Amino acid sequence: MAKKARRSRQESKSRDRVGSSWLSRKVILPVVALCVVHFVLAVSSVANKSNTYDEIAHLTRGYSYFKTGDFRLAPPHPPLAHAWAALPGLGTDVKFSRGWMDSDSWYTSDVWQIGRAFFYYAKSGNAATIDSLLWRGRAMIALLSVALAVLVYFASARLFGTRGGLISLTLYAFSPTMLAHARLVTTDCAAALFFACSLAAIWWMLHRVSIASVVCSALSLTGLFLAKMSAVLIIPVGVVMLVVRLMSNVPLPVRIAKRRWELSSASARVGAFGSVLLIWIVVVWTGIWAAYGFRYDSMLSAEPGRDRYYSPNGVPNGQDVWQWQLRSLDDLKPTIAFLREHRLFPEAYIYSAVMSAQTARGRLAFLNGEVSIAGHRWFFPYAFLVKTPLPLLGLILLVCTIPFARGRLASRQSGSQPHEELSGGLKSWVYRTTPLWAFFIVYWLASLRTHLNIGHRHILPIYPIMFVMCGATVIYLRVGIRWMRACVYSLVAMFAAVSIWTFPNYLAFFNQIAGGPKQGYKHLVDSSLDWGQDLPGVKRFIEKRKSSGQNKPIYLSYFGSGGDRAVQHFGIEAITLPQRIDPKTSAVTAYRPGTYLISATNFQQVYQMHKGKSLSVWTDDLETEYQRTLAEAGNFLVEYADSAIGGDSVPATMRGTFKTCSSLAFARLCNYLREREPDHWIGNSILGYELSASDLGAAFK
Repeated sequence: MAKKARRSRQESKSRDRVGSSWLSRKVILPVVALCVVHFVLAVSSVANKSNTYDEIAHLTRGYSYFKTGDFRLAPPHPPLAHAWAALPGLGTDVKFSRGWMDSDSWYTSDVWQIGRAFFYYAKSGNAATIDSLLWRGRAMIALLSVALAVLVYFASARLFGTRGGLISLTLYAFSPTMLAHARLVTTDCAAALFFACSLAAIWWMLHRVSIASVVCSALSLTGLFLAKMSAVLIIPVGVVMLVVRLMSNVPLPVRIAKRRWELSSASARVGAFGSVLLIWIVVVWTGIWAAYGFRYDSMLSAEPGRDRYYSPNGVPNGQDVWQWQLRSLDDLKPTIAFLREHRLFPEAYIYSAVMSAQTARGRLAFLNGEVSIAGHRWFFPYAFLVKTPLPLLGLILLVCTIPFARGRLASRQSGSQPHEELSGGLKSWVYRTTPLWAFFIVYWLASLRTHLNIGHRHILPIYPIMFVMCGATVIYLRVGIRWMRACVYSLVAMFAAVSIWTFPNYLAFFNQIAGGPKQGYKHLVDSSLDWGQDLPGVKRFIEKRKSSGQNKPIYLSYFGSGGDRAVQHFGIEAITLPQRIDPKTSAVTAYRPGTYLISATNFQQVYQMHKGKSLSVWTDDLETEYQRTLAEAGNFLVEYADSAIGGDSVPATMRGTFKTCSSLAFARLCNYLREREPDHWIGNSILGYELSASDLGAAFK
């Protein structure tokens, strides 16, 4: 025991020496420079991007908290990221109409309808300044990402020295994945930050119980549970870290004020950790209540039978929204009933947990031409494979070889004193990196089990962990093998080059395994590629065509929560697809030769359904249905080219048939276009096709 204690103190001193200069004068400048570069890349790359699908809800939620004091729009997320993003707009003349609070959308907590009004309705008073408000909110999220960048550097420098820390920070600063989401008003970056903070703070506390370590870990956990409902994954990770720490049999120093103890027995250490756990529970619980104003009821002036929480699928007659959201969640029902009965958490937080659990059961997801509501088991591994730059995959492979080549590398290192990264055995290496591999394994296992496969962003928290681990490649810089050093430097440089080449389309990045960004739409869509961010690009494309004298009709199918209001906001003149009946004239616009711009998500028909089946794959049954509705519609539907009926009216009796046929016609067009490469790419998320009369004839024959 004494030998183990001495060895522990020696290792601790060695670690302190490794990380003691983590912010020395020599490294402050590159650390600050890389953080500034990251921030500038994030905010500048998104300056000319429209709101992504979820941002319209997230930012609206934030302002609703401050402007109304009501939390009905919060679910399915905790409020931290929303409120943080709304802070810089509070000093401006932001409007949150009282009229909205006397509407069906408000009574049903429909954040999407309220969000569209908040963003784009001229009467809201925000439409003229919404781009500025959105940019400010995005900049606030970018600040969270900078904080995470600093934490990545610190963690890596503590483990691998300042050069290792700089490698990790460089990777973080230029990561297309981090830059894609470090600039969006969503909960993903906040969750990644507080997961990393919690891992670092918990591991610190497990090795030194002090007021500082307990407070930092408690606040980190509070931030995590207010960032995203996936916070519960920190519980199994924490258990793994605790077990590994207890197995080390190293005494635990406890420092409270000026008093110090060293706990050697397992029971004493377990008792100390148990006491800290109770403190964590109290602080996190209090923090959650504080975030909701210490109020159980989230809705102000709510009336029974009128006000309820939002449900994306509607609520069947005879059920309330709680019953509907708890369908098929029988194991969860007793717990939720207990929490509500005893009011142990704010009502909006409880409903957020229920809604998140229901969403996790499944949702339409696209992978390599297939759409499934149950998800795909290998969705996230595949997304990681095709959306991670190849140089990073190379660095990860180098890291994986280190534990098995430590002895050989140590014999080739430069200098007379062995570096700590090369001294000691595999057991020491595994122990020191416990928070990293424990989180990596638990998070990946959870990702493989989930049926919610709607975006690569859901594995965002693992990337900072990988960047820290890549700091271990500094070992190859310390050995006397020139080609190894060149390999590490080359991979880091190529990684940065990939990021610069990708600017500003970070969300649409795909590596060469997928064929590059222009082929990404064949593999993944939605928030992995096309989240509605490229309307300004559409505007520039149309203006460029007009300036060159091209006047072909522009047809647009846009995937975005702003819908036609967002298209109008950017002054885009285009014919909307699929065909629609004009609400004022009952006219139908024909498919004519022209330029067709289609968002990748709509192109793959992910959310277009007919009789409960996706339209992503054209089948014989769909063809039969299309031909039937086409025949029934007669002259009121356009098959192709000059058979147009623009200006004619659709009788009420034909509206249902027209709606079905127009949806199927658009799906048929997309199916035809999958056989050819796009003629244009806008931000790599919107596909452009030049279609002639013969093309349309072939598509609709």
